Amino acid sequence: MAKQILGGRYRILYHLGGGGFGQTYLAEDRHLPGQPRCVVKRLQPRTTDAVSLESARRLFDAEADALYQLGSHDQIPMLLAHFEENAHFYLVQEYVEGTLLTEEVRPGQQLSEDRVIDLLQDLLGTLCSVHEQQVIHRDIKPSNLIRRHSDRKVVLIDFGAVKQVSSQPLEMNGQVSITVAIGSLGYMPNEQLAGQPTLNSDIYAIGMLALQALTGLEPKRLPKDPRTSEIMWRELVSVKPALADIIDKMVRYDFRQRYPSAVEAFTALNTLNPSRSSSGPGLTLGQTGPSTPSDPSGDPSGGYLTWLERADELFQQSQFADAVRWYTKVVQIQPSDLTAWFSWAMAQENLNHYEAALTAYDRVLQHQPDDYLAWLKRGKVLENLQRFEGALAAYDEVLRLQPDNYWTWNDRGQILEKLNQLETAITSYNRAVQLKPDFQLALGNRKRLLVALKRVEELYTLNHYGDAIAACDQAIADNPNDANAWLLRGMALESLRHLPEAALSYNRVVQLHPQDHVTWFKLGCILDTLKRPQPATVAFSNVVRLQPKNHWAWHQWGCMLEKTQKLKEAISAYQQALTLKPDFQIARDAHQRVLSEAMTSIQAPQPSQQKQQHPSNTNALTATPPPVSPPQSPKTSD
Repeated sequence: MAKQILGGRYRILYHLGGGGFGQTYLAEDRHLPGQPRCVVKRLQPRTTDAVSLESARRLFDAEADALYQLGSHDQIPMLLAHFEENAHFYLVQEYVEGTLLTEEVRPGQQLSEDRVIDLLQDLLGTLCSVHEQQVIHRDIKPSNLIRRHSDRKVVLIDFGAVKQVSSQPLEMNGQVSITVAIGSLGYMPNEQLAGQPTLNSDIYAIGMLALQALTGLEPKRLPKDPRTSEIMWRELVSVKPALADIIDKMVRYDFRQRYPSAVEAFTALNTLNPSRSSSGPGLTLGQTGPSTPSDPSGDPSGGYLTWLERADELFQQSQFADAVRWYTKVVQIQPSDLTAWFSWAMAQENLNHYEAALTAYDRVLQHQPDDYLAWLKRGKVLENLQRFEGALAAYDEVLRLQPDNYWTWNDRGQILEKLNQLETAITSYNRAVQLKPDFQLALGNRKRLLVALKRVEELYTLNHYGDAIAACDQAIADNPNDANAWLLRGMALESLRHLPEAALSYNRVVQLHPQDHVTWFKLGCILDTLKRPQPATVAFSNVVRLQPKNHWAWHQWGCMLEKTQKLKEAISAYQQALTLKPDFQIARDAHQRVLSEAMTSIQAPQPSQQKQQHPSNTNALTATPPPVSPPQSPKTSD
C-alpha cells in the first residue's frame, strides 16, 4: 500500500505491522501544513455480506466515538479521523514517537520494585480515564504500550475493543454467540476468555504485566495453585508485602475479588509512597533476579506447559478439535488444573459436544462452586441440550453470585418462556432492562411477550404504542364491548397523533360507559384540536355534569361556548370556574375577554331563551350541541 492515498488525504509511507484483525501503517496527512505523520489502522470484517457489513459499520462508529472521547487524554493517541472505503474501515490516530514496552519487559530480566511501582502508577492513572468512560481496553500487554521519547510516559495504544469489527459476535434467533475471545492469552482473565470482560479484566492484565516485569517470566509460565487457579509468584521474587498484596488483588481468579476499576487500584498503590530513582521510570532494567524453576508446573515430563500453550494457541485460532486433543493431554498430566478443564469445556462446546462440555464444567464447579462463569456456561450447555429446568437452575446460581448480570436475567427470561412460565419471564426481562435500559435484546423479548399476552396497559406505559394498538385490536375482536381496550387504543392513537381515530375510540368508550368523565374530557380536547367545537362542547358539558367541581372542565366548556359564539353562556362557565378557583388566571383572562366582546355586541338581537337540559345523546361526534347555560349538576360525587 506504500504511496497509496486513503480518504483523499492520508498518504501511506510504510507498513508498521498487523495481524488477523487488521493492518497498521505510518502515513502523512497531505491536508495539513507540514504534512504531519499519523497512524492509519485498516480493519476489515471477516465477511462482507450486507448484514455483516452493516453490523460492522455500526460497531465501528460506536468504537470510533469511544476512541474520540478517550483521545483527549495525554497518554492515549488522539483519534484524528475514521472513515469507510471499499468495504474497509480506517482509523487515523496520532503518531507517538517512542519504543514499545517489550524493550523493557523482556523474558529472563527483571525490573526493580520501584520501577514496577512507577509503571503501575503510570498505567493505572491512564486507565482511570478509560474506565470513567466505561470502556474496556481488553488487550493490555507490553506490545500495546509505548514509552514516549519526549517525556518517558507510557502511552496506551491499540484498544482491543476495536477488534470487534473483525470478530463481532453473531446474533441468531436472539442468541449471541462468541467463540473467540478478544485479548492476548496470559494477560486475559477467565471471564474475558469466556467472552464476558469487565472493567477489572484490564486490572488483571496490568497485574500480570507487573508480575512479568518483577519475575522475568512470561504470564503463561507463572505457576498456578491447582486448587484455586490463583497465581503463585511470591516465592519467585522478594517485594514489599504491601505491594504483593496489591498485585495479588489485581490478579485474583474471581473478578469479584479484584479491584472494581482502575481508580480503586490506583488509590491503593498511591498509599505505598515508594522512594524514586533519579533516573526516572523505565530507563534501566533491574538486575537479573534469582533463578526460577525451569518447570513451574512441577510436571516431571516437562511437556505440560508446552502442551498448554499449544492448546491455547489452537483455541485462539478457532481450531477447536485440535485444541481438545492438546487440552486432553494437559488435564491427564494435571487433572487439578481447573483453567485447562474450563478451556477444554469451551472447545467441546464450540464443537457442539455438549455432554462432554457439561462434564467438564461440572468438574470445575465441583472444586469451585462459586465460579459464576462455570455456572453460566453450564446453563448454556443445558439450554442447547433442551434441559430447560437444569438451565434455569444454573442461571439462578449465576444470579445468586452476580445479581446485576443483565445478560443472565435475559437468558433466564428466555428459559422461563420455554417452560411456559410467562409472568415470571416478564419479571426477568424487566430486571434486565432495569439494570441496562438500552438492552435491546431484553427490550424486544419483553415487548414480544407482552403483545402475545395482550398486556395492553404495560405496552402503553412502555411507549410501545403501535404494539399496544395491535393488542387492543385483538382484545376488541374477542370482545367488541371491552371499554378498557377501546380507551387504551384511543390513548395510544393519541400518542401517535392519529387524532380522528383516537376520537372514534374515545367515543366508543363513552357509548359503553356514559359516566366516564375522564374519557369525555379526553374526547373534548381532541375534538377541540380537530377544530370541531360543537361536538367538543357536548363532551365538556358531560364532564361538568359528572364533575361539577372540576374548574378545568368549566373553563374548557367556556372555551367551546366562546368558539361557538355563545358568549353569555361562556361568561357563566368562566364565572363558575372562578368560583371554584378564584386564582385561576386563565379563566379570569378569558372571562374579561368575553365580557369585552359581549359589550360590543350588546345591542345585537339576542336569541330566544330555551329551557335548559342536558343532551341525552352520548355520541359526542353526532350529538346536538348542549344548552348554552351551565347545566344543573346532579347529586354525584366529585
